[in-house]
Amino acid sequence: MAVKKQVGKQLTEIKTQLAKFSADNTKIMELLEKKAGDQTSSDMLKLFKFMIDENRKNSMVLTGLVNAVSQLTTEAEREEQHQQPEVQQSRLDELPISDTDARILEHVQVKGMACAEDIQRLMGYKGKNAACARLSSLLKRGVLYRYQLGHKVYYKYDAGKATTTLIISPPH
Repeated sequence: MAVKKQVGKQLTEIKTQLAKFSADNTKIMELLEKKAGDQTSSDMLKLFKFMIDENRKNSMVLTGLVNAVSQLTTEAEREEQHQQPEVQQSRLDELPISDTDARILEHVQVKGMACAEDIQRLMGYKGKNAACARLSSLLKRGVLYRYQLGHKVYYKYDAGKATTTLIISPPH
């Protein structure tokens, strides 16, 4: 964090210097244009204009550098936020499920993973649609995880990912 603060201070300082250079360039150009008709030689005027143009180019390069460093700092902060471990909840979330869903979940846990055809046979459904709907419902609630192996879709229960969820089923 100390490095970020230091980089931020330096970026702010560079930005203020760039603003000062831009203001100084404008003042010098105004003075040169007023003095052009006086005793100032055309060579001196050309030299000053050349210096101002070089100063503008340097300012543009520095502005690009400041923007690049700012963007890199922002990206580094985003990556750091993604790498921080998630804080686990102190309480368990209760997830009430129906008796049918409890049977499906138990089957998936015992077997390791199940597809819609497995649930169709287990529950005695005539078609796969009801089994798919039940599995999708458990997927949306975060109880099951979906894996596709070839053309088949399998659902799996991962106890490690569900450490903050208490699944409550009705008594039999």
